[in-house]
Amino acid sequence: MRAGNPRRCVFISGRGSNLAAILEILGSDIRLVVTSDENAGGVAKAFRGGIPVFVMPRESGGGLDWSAVDEALNVRSIDVIFLLGFMRIVPADFVEKWSGKILNLHPSLLPKYPGLKSIERAILADDDVGASIHEVVTEVDAGPVIHSRKSLRAGHGGRASATLVHIDEQRIVKEVVESWRH
Repeated sequence: MRAGNPRRCVFISGRGSNLAAILEILGSDIRLVVTSDENAGGVAKAFRGGIPVFVMPRESGGGLDWSAVDEALNVRSIDVIFLLGFMRIVPADFVEKWSGKILNLHPSLLPKYPGLKSIERAILADDDVGASIHEVVTEVDAGPVIHSRKSLRAGHGGRASATLVHIDEQRIVKEVVESWRH
């Protein structure tokens, strides 16, 4: 990684509320937003923030072209990738190429409830609900946890739980991003 501010990229799939949180702090230090969905709400947030957007192309078989993503990142000399609501499994070969440079925001208190529907599974288990940021490794949601925050104690689940976790996700993103600035 180069001296000074690292060149950062954010991967999104949805409305981009966590992207908005990171843009508040880093602004133009985010050099690229990558998405698998050109209609994702976060795309407009990126454009409003003056951040270029790369829409992941599809291969002839219909899968995502991860080599094109790798090339787009290298062309922009990206140092750090932050997966914020990116709802795709990142292939092992891509993770290995970018080892130690990918962070993911996950809606559970890892190592509990990796994968999909984490909030719902925690509520059904009458367990604590929260969010974590972890380093991405080839196994899904198994990398070292960098930061986590409990949103609700066990027994307080319900409809509001997902909303509280999403609000806390933005706080966690801001805390981790603030630590990047030092």
